Amino acid sequence: MPGYRARVDAPPEPRALGVTALALGSLGILTFWMCGLGMLLALAGLCMGVSAVVRGEGRNFGYVGIALSLIALALGTGALVFFGKQAADCERYRSDLERSHCMEAKFPLLKAHN
Repeated sequence: MPGYRARVDAPPEPRALGVTALALGSLGILTFWMCGLGMLLALAGLCMGVSAVVRGEGRNFGYVGIALSLIALALGTGALVFFGKQAADCERYRSDLERSHCMEAKFPLLKAHN
């Protein structure tokens, strides 16, 4: 037909940043208890998510990545505060031996190998 143009499918939207933010946020939640590793992953996920939203590369994935990263940061902060308070309770002991026994009682995985 004259004047009729075949429909050309648009190329898919790039979404690598959004998917990366989603993956980092998920990993941040799964590893929030691992000595700050989860918080580092969550910070990276937050940065990637904001970048994805600003650039428009996988916006929906970016929004979910931001949300998961914020949850991971909240969980990690809560864990740091909880374990910090537990460790601070052992500071009242004056001798190293008493303090060591207190730490072993509160954190059984930290048993010293003597």
